[in-house]
Amino acid sequence: MTTRNSSEAWDKRYAEAEMVWSLEPNEFVVEYLSNLPTGKMLDLGGGEGRNALWFASRGWHVENSDFSAVAVEKFLKRAEHEGLTDFCTGTAVDATNPESCVTKPVDLAVMAYLQIPSADLAAAIATAAQSLRSGGTLFGVWHARENLEHGFGGPPSPELNPTQEELQAACDTLGLIVHTLTLRDRFFVSGGEERKAIDVVLMATTAA
Repeated sequence: MTTRNSSEAWDKRYAEAEMVWSLEPNEFVVEYLSNLPTGKMLDLGGGEGRNALWFASRGWHVENSDFSAVAVEKFLKRAEHEGLTDFCTGTAVDATNPESCVTKPVDLAVMAYLQIPSADLAAAIATAAQSLRSGGTLFGVWHARENLEHGFGGPPSPELNPTQEELQAACDTLGLIVHTLTLRDRFFVSGGEERKAIDVVLMATTAA
């Protein structure tokens, strides 16, 4: 859930707001992943951990990894408040660092709105893939580059909004098997008006 700038800047942003992101999990995470069998999950660049906490509430053992230590601390406090501490691990590590996951191998790695330049995103996808067990699932959702002209929200820079071609190339390099790579409309209310965002959704698996 972060663009590519300093962890200190994001620490400040997370510290200044009660919650930067929604408390609820991303709608596409729920749509695509609700039927997966319970296991171990990594939320890579997960911010305050809204998706990880949703999985933890369903019995998954989760690790929320983000380069903002403040975000990770907020995740752990919310986990404690919701009685989910036994299911939750938090690590303050950059998503491009192969050591972002301390509980590997995991069954599922999720990236939600990790809006960083393409080379960094490819490195983060590699980190996710390396954390997965054989046959494990990688799921990602991002503001798509099409969103800049036809949607609302997300970073204004094209390089921070991945294309389907960039995501496919990153997966091909790693030998990931792509099952879903598509654009999806997402509707939400902002400023009292209904808005449309265009997201790109990726679902892939490692070889069994």
